[in-house]
Amino acid sequence: MWGATADHVTTWNVPIIPVCRRLVWTKSSMRFDRSKINKILVISLSNIGDVILTLPVMDILLKDFPRAKFSVVVGPKARTLFKGNPLISCVHVFDKSQSLGKTIPWVAGLAAEHFDLVVDLRNTAIPFLIFPRYRTPSTVKADKNGGVHMKYKHLQRLRCVYPYDVESWKRYALAVPAEDEARVRGLLRAAWGADYAYIVAAPGAANEAKRWTSPGFIEVCHQMIKRYQLKVVLAGDAADHQDAEGMVKVLRTDALNLCGRTTLVQLAAVVEKAVLALVNDSAPMHLASYLDVPVLALFGPSDVHKYGPWGMQGHYLQKNKDCPACQNPKNSARHHCMAAITAQEVLNAFQVLQGHVVFNIP
Repeated sequence: MWGATADHVTTWNVPIIPVCRRLVWTKSSMRFDRSKINKILVISLSNIGDVILTLPVMDILLKDFPRAKFSVVVGPKARTLFKGNPLISCVHVFDKSQSLGKTIPWVAGLAAEHFDLVVDLRNTAIPFLIFPRYRTPSTVKADKNGGVHMKYKHLQRLRCVYPYDVESWKRYALAVPAEDEARVRGLLRAAWGADYAYIVAAPGAANEAKRWTSPGFIEVCHQMIKRYQLKVVLAGDAADHQDAEGMVKVLRTDALNLCGRTTLVQLAAVVEKAVLALVNDSAPMHLASYLDVPVLALFGPSDVHKYGPWGMQGHYLQKNKDCPACQNPKNSARHHCMAAITAQEVLNAFQVLQGHVVFNIP
């Protein structure tokens, strides 16, 4: 339970059932009647970064159906992303690793809600089991060119059931309560005594192969402090805390380690005020993209065209053409693509002029 801003949070430890390709979308020919939409369910994903990529879908629905009761399904890691948002009525939490036997009461609970519109971004059987008025189809026509960014793939899926006009440029799905903003402001002022401009550096990533080197991060952060008199906030989860502490020992009082010290909503408050987000392929990268903060993402083995920064001010560096492990997934060699990116290349990619980042990347 998160308090008065959400009706309730339900948690069932159940797996999400993969969709059978033979299922037919029986309502594909139905005319979409907006006046019938009073309850909406968005089935999102599990990992935090993947859930953030679905927020633009939620923004459209929250904008176009302001009076509808809005619920979401996410994994345990991402549920606090919606903490304190009065527009989200209910967060249904699942654990995909649990037994199939627990699926029935969970699905029954969803069916009892009698949703009018279900947008399934996981491509599961759930919409077919809870009988909404409108639902996404079991399959979506593949992009002929391939490599569609996941943000746009999710938007394409939404359009299959709801023919929306335009994207929402206002953010509805993520809200930062005043107490969380105050918490972040207090942490920053406790460290530096005043409101300083800062960059966010997020050295962590879920996969070790996606992490840039600690010496690289240290050198770039040092130069940001020296050249532009900026402070550095190190962001990430508890698993990144120890590595970040090693960076603080070098950067000293100009750096603040907030790894593992903030909630997801508080992390959003930190990122939103940053001059720049220097990140790996990670949740902070997607968060900065959603918040339209200037992003320089350092990419290795990931497909940047599908998972790269997607904000208006998003840029990336990638040097994986000569990485044997990237070029051949069956190669057992270690990835060296991230180590191939030098601190000087990162520093050459942008400059800060009058407090604003100007990128030197085409």
